[in-house]
Amino acid sequence: MQHFYSSLFALFLFTTGGIAVAENSVEFSDSNQYPEEFVQQYSTECMQTSIQEGLEETEAARLCECTINKFQSQYKLEEFKQLTIDSLNNEDAEATLVEVGQVCFEQILYEQ
Repeated sequence: MQHFYSSLFALFLFTTGGIAVAENSVEFSDSNQYPEEFVQQYSTECMQTSIQEGLEETEAARLCECTINKFQSQYKLEEFKQLTIDSLNNEDAEATLVEVGQVCFEQILYEQ
């Protein structure tokens, strides 16, 4: 399962093109809604990676929807992009990204 989390983290890096965001803005705002094109790209790459990691299509879709929703609720787009960049050299930033994936994965795992 650790391999899945590491791969999920790698997905975030690829999905955002190595661009990221940080700052702890945890309050949801409509201004945090990411552009549809960004969400579509994220979802496509997330689905591919999740399925390659062994999730069924339905589970992968739920995981990808959960993670993008959590990122949108916590970070403005530029903050999310900066977090992704920071995660390349900062263990705390990396852990933040992985944690979202773990939370969503556990929600999906235990909802069934």
